[in-house]
Amino acid sequence: MTRAAAAALAILVLTCSVTSPARAQIYRWTDEQGTAHFAEGLANVPARYRSQAVMVSPRLSPAAPVMAPARGPSRETVIRFSPGRQIIVEARVNGSVTCRLMLDTGAAATLISPRVLEAAGVSLTDGAQVVRARGLARDAEVEVQRVVVDSLEVGGARVDRLMVVAYDMEMPHTDGLLGQDFLALFNVSIDSGAGVVTLDPK
Repeated sequence: MTRAAAAALAILVLTCSVTSPARAQIYRWTDEQGTAHFAEGLANVPARYRSQAVMVSPRLSPAAPVMAPARGPSRETVIRFSPGRQIIVEARVNGSVTCRLMLDTGAAATLISPRVLEAAGVSLTDGAQVVRARGLARDAEVEVQRVVVDSLEVGGARVDRLMVVAYDMEMPHTDGLLGQDFLALFNVSIDSGAGVVTLDPK
């Protein structure tokens, strides 16, 4: 798989939204050698390519109905971040392995690196659900896997039996995305000026 294809797969679960620290638009452009590149936010696209950069609007369709997650014991969770920057949270998978996820209210699903999932004892074969997605390069369809984690915790916020997408985003210091399948179970408040996110149990 080419690096461009890998980058395309990494953002299949995103939906486009207004740019903010929590909802970043993904842009695609092609350089003089014909290589596709992707960046979060137009400001991160090299100036000479901004006029040709286009927002990505991928579509993801499950092969089978997605199970509804159960919410485990939860309490108010406060996350602090640097205003104007991505919101990175420390999450715990299956109560044992920690990882760093980018909080993105524009992401439809949670995406976690296979390396993290395997370390947490999640099988990437047994019980995995194949998802067909209309991709980015030439609008081709690709396949990714969805697997169930026993629990995913962010501070005191916890969701049990959550189905996540297993994929390596290949982004520095980040193990994936925390998406709406987790966030929608909480009242999410983002104070961009103060650099504070609050997750309250619904």
